[in-house]
Amino acid sequence: MNRRECSLLLLLLLSALAGACERRPPPEDLRPEIPLENIGEDINGQRVSLPAEGGASEPSSWRFFLNEPKEIDILEKQLAGDTATVVIELRTRTSPRAEQQGITKKLAGRLRLHYELKSYFVVRKWEIVRIENISFKYLKE
Repeated sequence: MNRRECSLLLLLLLSALAGACERRPPPEDLRPEIPLENIGEDINGQRVSLPAEGGASEPSSWRFFLNEPKEIDILEKQLAGDTATVVIELRTRTSPRAEQQGITKKLAGRLRLHYELKSYFVVRKWEIVRIENISFKYLKE
């Protein structure tokens, strides 16, 4: 192979690599789903503001933990580009360990979860960026 052929081959290889490395957003139909199972995991560690409980003057907040039981129903899901809004009906209570210590709280209601699609090195993943309380509150025992 002479020098000209080698240069031409190198030029073709570099242009192919440049095209492969071009950062284009993937088509919307390649967005990952937001399945019910993921929502239960996604809210772990998140906080939501709650109305005042039983005569308390100040509102409080609830932090979701992995070991607390959760019953979730998806009521509405809207996708728009790299954002999504999911309205859920959620029923939860304190973890079994907390209940052994005498702490018992039950909560139920609707939450609006705001997601953004984050792109990482190889994978794209939906992440909660905000939780809006629609009607989630403490239940009377």
